[in-house]
Amino acid sequence: MFHSNSMIQSNPAGARERRSFAGLQLVLALLLLATCSQLLAQEPDIPPPFPIGPAPVLHLEQTEHDWGTVLQGTIVKHTFRIENHGRAPLRILKVTSTCGCTSTRHDEWIEVGAAGVVELQVDTLDFSGGRPRKNAVVRTNDPESPEIHLWMMGLVDPLLELESRVYKLQGLSFETKRLTTTILPATETPLELIGARSKNGSFSVHALEPLEKGWRLTLEAGPSETMGSLRDDLELLVDLPERKAVAIPVPVVVEHQDRIRMIPNGNIVFYRRHTAPLDGPVRREVKKELQVRSVRDDLPFEIVSAEIVDAPDGLFGIIVTEVLPGHHYKIVIEVLRTHPVSQAKGTLRIRLGESEDQIREKPIIAQFRLRRPDTP
Repeated sequence: MFHSNSMIQSNPAGARERRSFAGLQLVLALLLLATCSQLLAQEPDIPPPFPIGPAPVLHLEQTEHDWGTVLQGTIVKHTFRIENHGRAPLRILKVTSTCGCTSTRHDEWIEVGAAGVVELQVDTLDFSGGRPRKNAVVRTNDPESPEIHLWMMGLVDPLLELESRVYKLQGLSFETKRLTTTILPATETPLELIGARSKNGSFSVHALEPLEKGWRLTLEAGPSETMGSLRDDLELLVDLPERKAVAIPVPVVVEHQDRIRMIPNGNIVFYRRHTAPLDGPVRREVKKELQVRSVRDDLPFEIVSAEIVDAPDGLFGIIVTEVLPGHHYKIVIEVLRTHPVSQAKGTLRIRLGESEDQIREKPIIAQFRLRRPDTP
């Protein structure tokens, strides 16, 4: 009896614990429901993944065409077939091709169950060998395929063997630049190099002479009043049997160089880490050096004057030192003080003579760390 009464007396406490746990579960469930409701209320309307109603479905069996191996100058054409497997007309909105690949024709509308075409062609004249890969981008009204890429690729056998992929005519601006090179046939196909010319007139063809095998070509660029590089194309006119003569383009760079060389070559820049000592606890000089040298021993020069123009007053200082008479000068540029704006500019103007063509200029840039007004 005693044990039975003890068991009966212990049940109320267990019941209270179960009721308390059930109540805690209910509270947590209500909190979770309230949180989810709040998140759903904040969630924006999600658009349907597909347009409501019939839509076109683009089907393309082939996205790449390999033309195998062709001779340089061959125009390769291919037709890509596009089918409409949807329930609405398919429209080709636009065909955009990369350089060297062109779209010759495409069907604008393709009815349900029908097929259309996109015709592409590649002119291999610009490819002197290798395996070019060109593509076109087709934009459609298919919601699943709004943009597709079509590829044209293959090997190109060059017509000519050149000593360089880019011809360079380099020399001083006041001198005539000349380059002589040998050109060989690169194929067993009979061909004749019948002429050569500059596309933009930056240089001239001085001579084209036949050899026992191949040709000797001499290019020439005359003096120029300005320094700098010019880019042009050499067009090599090649006559092929039973084909129209083709003009093979070869890049040419003409460099009219100065008789002096400045080191460093680019702008003179004082970054913030350079100018920071101007307003720091320990003040230090902020300087940079520019070396000016003659490019040849037989071309001495003299710096008549040097100054910094178009700059805030008193911001820069300059000292010119002759290291090797007639051949080497050192110019020291110094930032003398801080500046209220984050960047200041000027121009170093060096005069080598009295005429305007004897002036050389180099940009100077100084950057500064700005302090708040309450900063000591």
